[in-house]
Amino acid sequence: MTPFDNQYSSTKLNLNEIYTKQDIYLYPYARYAFLELLSKLNIKSIYIPSFICRDMLSPLNNLKVKYFFYELDINLVPILEDIECDAILSVNYFGFDTNIDSFMNYKRKYNSIFIEDNAHGFLSKDLDGNLLGTRGDFGLLSIRKTVFLPNGAALLVNNDRYKKVQFETKESKVTFEDEKYKKKSTLKKLFISRYFGIAFLLFRRLIRYIKSGSAIPLPDKNSEMELPANSYVTPKLENMQISINIDVESNRRRIMYLQIFSWAKKFDIKAIYTLSDGAVPFEFAFIDNGSSKEFEKYLFLKGFFILPWPDLPEEIIIGAPKFYKNVKVVPFLW
Repeated sequence: MTPFDNQYSSTKLNLNEIYTKQDIYLYPYARYAFLELLSKLNIKSIYIPSFICRDMLSPLNNLKVKYFFYELDINLVPILEDIECDAILSVNYFGFDTNIDSFMNYKRKYNSIFIEDNAHGFLSKDLDGNLLGTRGDFGLLSIRKTVFLPNGAALLVNNDRYKKVQFETKESKVTFEDEKYKKKSTLKKLFISRYFGIAFLLFRRLIRYIKSGSAIPLPDKNSEMELPANSYVTPKLENMQISINIDVESNRRRIMYLQIFSWAKKFDIKAIYTLSDGAVPFEFAFIDNGSSKEFEKYLFLKGFFILPWPDLPEEIIIGAPKFYKNVKVVPFLW
């Protein structure tokens, strides 16, 4: 099992079969779902984590929503202060549940809207068996990060109080992303061994390095303002149907996580999270102790690769805690 595995399933599953008590609206990216939510509820201020990808700021900047950052400790536990906002955003990092007690207390204290960013945790549950993304007033999903798709995200409306708000699923249409998906699907079928995938990845990195001087994508400052070019939902998500066997995919990810967890010990690398019951990991995350280069060489031979995460907001980079800049991840989907 590697990130280059093909996801083939004859099982068709409707999202309403997973989220039985929620209203679901589809978008190409979670940022568009976030934009819709902020706009329809006329949210003017929001409290968000400083450990976050800069592209999550684009909906806020487009709508001129005032945002405040809260920090996280080295275990990614939020440190909330008494800053009153219309809404607060929690993040379930890498497919693992964040304890929501402090967010619920904040919601009650300030009568704020609680949004659960679950872009990493589609299919994951917390220790009480609750699906991540269903615990706040709203949940944001990025289905495409777990299921191989051209695009695909969702807004979950969990609180009955907001189910009368006129949210709208984005229009479905074939776009350039669907064409790229077809090409990538064809390519993935050629990866009859893990080495084919890694060889192609290294070749792409070489080409990128020749063109830009960097083997991995460079930070994109414009993403703090600009939303993704495509605003249409792929037709592959029409009628909210996805092709996935939940048990098979969940087990695949858990097995990969445990295997990498054991390999990491050889390099004195410690995972940020221990695999918990109900977790369906998005990727394996760790704080680089200086051994990541050797660890990456080892992982290449096993069919895996390492990336830095996240691309921090510009205003956070300079004063951020040191570990923010040293988090690395091993993806489970390519």
